[in-house]
Amino acid sequence: MEETILLVDDDAALLEVMSIVLSSEGYRVVTAVEGMEALQELGRERLDLVVLDVMLPKISGFEVLKKIREKSDVPVVMLTAKSQSVDKVVGLELGADDYITKPFDTKELLARIRAILRRFGRQEGRNRDGTLKLGPLELDPNGYTVTKNGEPLELTPTEFKILALLLKRPGRAFTRAQMSEAVSTGSHYLASRYIDVHISRLRAKVEHDPRAPRIIQTVPSVGYRAARLLANDSSKSA
Repeated sequence: MEETILLVDDDAALLEVMSIVLSSEGYRVVTAVEGMEALQELGRERLDLVVLDVMLPKISGFEVLKKIREKSDVPVVMLTAKSQSVDKVVGLELGADDYITKPFDTKELLARIRAILRRFGRQEGRNRDGTLKLGPLELDPNGYTVTKNGEPLELTPTEFKILALLLKRPGRAFTRAQMSEAVSTGSHYLASRYIDVHISRLRAKVEHDPRAPRIIQTVPSVGYRAARLLANDSSKSA
């Protein structure tokens, strides 16, 4: 099944060039020239990746990215015409997965897109039915189930949310504060200092050897991330 990419840019000429290049590589391309149109496409389409310009009319690319992250974990590559690192930092902090500075070579764009899709695409465990696979684990966000080598695991609601957050973005490091915010709901707020406790308990359930974790990795001075294990790597993690 071909992968669908949403291109968002108010430069019609650049949009046409990118569309032609990506279509010639076998991707299905959807386009939008401003932020609200992009968000409408997000609601209509099952997207595999978004290429999003920072400088958009009406609402900025940063605002669009914020709204995307409220409802979707689709990978996002930001386009910026500025060389200042501040735009890049802001985009990454808001949840962008990569950025490209204009003007850029189409070969660079293709390379970045291929790399992102390899990291977060269906071939690394993101399935059309919504299930997430990593090593021996399979998590169904809709059915609220987790299995390890086909055997069901009993996780607390907080453990499930933490694991789902990590498996949706393998390789991405999350701070304790980000994880706390993601799993807290309503009147139940999880202080970030308790994240370590839940990670320890979660590792005891999902890792072959919790003392040498391979699935949930510690990122020194930052927090935690899910390893980029292939879905068929279960023999090494069981």
